[in-house]
Amino acid sequence: MKALGPIAAVLALAACGTPETEPKEVVPHQDTVATLSVSDWPGFYMDTVPCADCPGIVTRLHLRADSTYVETDQYLDRDSIPFGQIGRWTAANGTLTLFTDGVPRLWKHNRNRLDPLDQDGKPIESPLSYSIERVDSFPIGAMHLNGGYVYYADSHNFTPDGSAVPYPVAMDGAGKAGAGLELERLYTRNVKDPPTPLRVRITATLRTGPAMEGNGSEQYIHVVRVEGEMGK
Repeated sequence: MKALGPIAAVLALAACGTPETEPKEVVPHQDTVATLSVSDWPGFYMDTVPCADCPGIVTRLHLRADSTYVETDQYLDRDSIPFGQIGRWTAANGTLTLFTDGVPRLWKHNRNRLDPLDQDGKPIESPLSYSIERVDSFPIGAMHLNGGYVYYADSHNFTPDGSAVPYPVAMDGAGKAGAGLELERLYTRNVKDPPTPLRVRITATLRTGPAMEGNGSEQYIHVVRVEGEMGK
């Protein structure tokens, strides 16, 4: 009934001879999905999403222009170092696909945020918000990573779970000290038929340095700590 108030007032004004005004044209909302291009997706997205047994999970997602992504999830009051995921992404028809080491994760582009979708591409029905907002930037620090490490022919590389691309491993002290050398020795002890990957969990950061071949630069995995072999 409250909606009748403004309507009645308009009718009363018209009856008193108020001059008619030209009605404004109503422009329907245009879905931006049709106009999205691959260049619209890269950027930084971040928010604190609900957690079943902690105050929240700080999720940071960096979609990079080279179609790779770096995501970290930090459980508040539990983890000082977040769990990381490095992989590749694609986007089509307003839907973002993050390829992981398991089932791909889907997100919908919704103006300045990403809304999660289920495996059928449908919105997740929940009274809680699991969306992450676009932000200007954030630092990518140390993170836990799972993946396959290979030491072969004096070269070191690590392929994070979810990624099809191996990253070179930066060695501290030219391979004479540090966690990188510890990882090399772990590989030598446990792998009898290189270049078979050794499944490990590490704490690491991403660093940029001179490319191993040619000019330019590339990203390296810098191992902060070796946490051990996966499955042991």
